[in-house]
Amino acid sequence: MHRHELKTWPKYFAAVRSGQKRFEIRRNDREFKVGDILVLREFDPATDTYTGQFEERQITFLLSEEDYGGVIHGFVAIGFGDVAPHPDAADDLTPEALADWHETAASNAALRAQEARKVSESYAESNMGVARDRHAAVADAAEAEAGFHAAAARIVRKG
Repeated sequence: MHRHELKTWPKYFAAVRSGQKRFEIRRNDREFKVGDILVLREFDPATDTYTGQFEERQITFLLSEEDYGGVIHGFVAIGFGDVAPHPDAADDLTPEALADWHETAASNAALRAQEARKVSESYAESNMGVARDRHAAVADAAEAEAGFHAAAARIVRKG
């Protein structure tokens, strides 16, 4: 199972959050698979920044041009629903296990930030400013997420 972080404009983000919109039409430039998680991050094009809001949904259905000729070449229709509980999730979650989970999430987010920062720097060397800025924004968001999870782990451990 993979996590795919996707930029989502406010109008569409609100429709996803309210439950009105349960699909995405996206360029098939990733290896989307049923069961993967979409992390839809709200992006404000007016300010060219992420708002910090996000929604997670699990892919339940994929439709590509191979399946149906009405799908534009290179694109995929993605049906999604709520994220299903992990089969290994315990009903009796302990504070220690929750703190450990937050520490793992912080580490994963820090790694995503590091990779996005590397990509951003590579675009800077190629004079590709827009791509550089977009990857820098992803790195900033991942760094903020890492900070959140690290703080949450500390709070849970103190409690």
